[in-house]
Amino acid sequence: MLRDFNEMEMAWVEQAVQADIAGNYKKAFELYMNALEFFKEHMKCEKNPEIKGTAYKKFFEYLNRAKEIRAILDDGETGSACSGDVANALVH
Repeated sequence: MLRDFNEMEMAWVEQAVQADIAGNYKKAFELYMNALEFFKEHMKCEKNPEIKGTAYKKFFEYLNRAKEIRAILDDGETGSACSGDVANALVH
């Protein structure tokens, strides 16, 4: 079950990062939010403290990026695309 959560959350994250890089912030925001839902469920079920800690860290990275994108969307700005370095950090 936990493996399913991990696979699903990473699938959503990869799609979100691709949309983010492409500048499709509306889609990226929705995808990050979907990934965050899977992360929340994963963290509720995870028993291993090391894995849980890593999941929390990634959850907050994605949450912060979703907040940045939300601000871009709310301000009506075009914003800047997620750079390759940021995208790489978000996926790994």
